[in-house]
Amino acid sequence: MKKTKIVATIGPSSIDKIKELDKYVDVYRINFSHGDKKSHEEYFKIIGENSEKPILVDLPGPKLRIGNLKEKILLKPGDKIIFSQDEGIPVEDLLFYKVVKENTDIYLDDGNIKVHIDKVDNNKVEGTVLDGGILTSRKGINIPDINLDSGITQRDLELLKEALDLGADFIGVSFVLSKEDIIKVKEIVKNKAWVIAKIETKKALNDLENIIKESDCVMVARGDLGVDIGFSNLIFAQKRIIKTSRLYGKPVILATQVLESMINNTVPTRAEIIDASVSVLEGVDAIMLSGETAIGNYPIDSVKILEEIILNVEKEIKPELLPPNNIDDSIAVGAVSTSEFDNDIKLIVAHSRTGNSIIRVSRLRPKQIIIGITPNKELYRKLYLLYGVYPELESVESKNILNIINNSKLVAKKYINNGYILVLGGDPKSEIGRTDFIKIEKI
Repeated sequence: MKKTKIVATIGPSSIDKIKELDKYVDVYRINFSHGDKKSHEEYFKIIGENSEKPILVDLPGPKLRIGNLKEKILLKPGDKIIFSQDEGIPVEDLLFYKVVKENTDIYLDDGNIKVHIDKVDNNKVEGTVLDGGILTSRKGINIPDINLDSGITQRDLELLKEALDLGADFIGVSFVLSKEDIIKVKEIVKNKAWVIAKIETKKALNDLENIIKESDCVMVARGDLGVDIGFSNLIFAQKRIIKTSRLYGKPVILATQVLESMINNTVPTRAEIIDASVSVLEGVDAIMLSGETAIGNYPIDSVKILEEIILNVEKEIKPELLPPNNIDDSIAVGAVSTSEFDNDIKLIVAHSRTGNSIIRVSRLRPKQIIIGITPNKELYRKLYLLYGVYPELESVESKNILNIINNSKLVAKKYINNGYILVLGGDPKSEIGRTDFIKIEKI
């Protein structure tokens, strides 16, 4: 059983393959940058009819995009181009004309195309292609060091309400600039979903610790981040985001171009295999596929191969006893330390009403899988994202520690026939959110 989870973006290539994907996928992602209310409802309906797994909705943020083109455009170095709604290349958001500056470079299609801006005049921008490529409709536009007050747009707020009404389990907030962006979204969400901070700007890196503290989860969004900070700096930012997220016990997802070549090929490149392997070794909770499963020719092969990579690499992962942030973390560290040195312990069973006890164990990456038991139906779905956690819904809420232990033993028999289990959680009579007991039981 794999511990590092798989997030798959659903699109035209995969919406009719949910049952096949469900063998490998732990979280389904719907990118609200695309489609409309009707298609979003249809996607939720189809996923819900074929899986019990949770759904992540990605909000677009102030993402600038190329408008609809009549046909793809081949851009060559030295070509003179015009961005305009009346002639040349249109853009989706008129904000582009306000924030782009003369004598600067911008990037199209995740940095694949580079354009120098020669002249800005109201709603017309002229430029020279420096690095060419094929441009198609709705490709992203990146403007390094763009100056915005907030990463949350009015469109985001409208789509956020739609996502919550549809029952989204996770909300991905794009282009987070500061902790205030996360606070604003969480005030609206009110615990209906976990809020994921997508780190994809230099500004976000400058406020990283505060953003992570406010967020429920974190995503390393390497596409736009690489453009904003420079591709050569990306590996250092990635390591820092993962390390800081784990330190504060926040689930962390790695995204962007993981198996990109599998959009058109049945096997990934060697470099992609190594990239995915390194991500697993760094201890991410989940790896996300985007175009590979949304528009690619081989969505099933993509998730299957990613799972094979994960299972192979996880043989080499050792628990990392991160420093505790509080006394409850110390209990979790003690539990994982015990399970590491006692080979008779086959399972860790964490009981939680809030998810705290389960997260505290998961962030330490124990060698055993973690059975996360909760009486909370909404939390149950979210637990699928956590490293090493296999969620179980408690039919009758435990009233005391003895109830928790008896329920844990019953659930454990679904996974092992004999051996010892380590049970931990919070006494139902204690303050909610605590982790204050450990018990070892024989099956």
